[in-house]
Amino acid sequence: MTRFINRFTSTEMWVADERIEEYKSAGHVLADEAPSAKPIVEDKPQEKVVTKKTATKKATTAKKK
Repeated sequence: MTRFINRFTSTEMWVADERIEEYKSAGHVLADEAPSAKPIVEDKPQEKVVTKKTATKKATTAKKK
């Protein structure tokens, strides 16, 4: 396995040796050849965005007996 830097996300990824040329031709960079000026971004779980829902009260009429 060889370590590459994803050209879209700048994240580290591991590639099987038989697919190295495929990934190079797609524009991904070997981690050893990556410019040190661009930091590697580690995968982080995305935070959940919680939106507050407001309840609407429906007017109901009670039946009289």
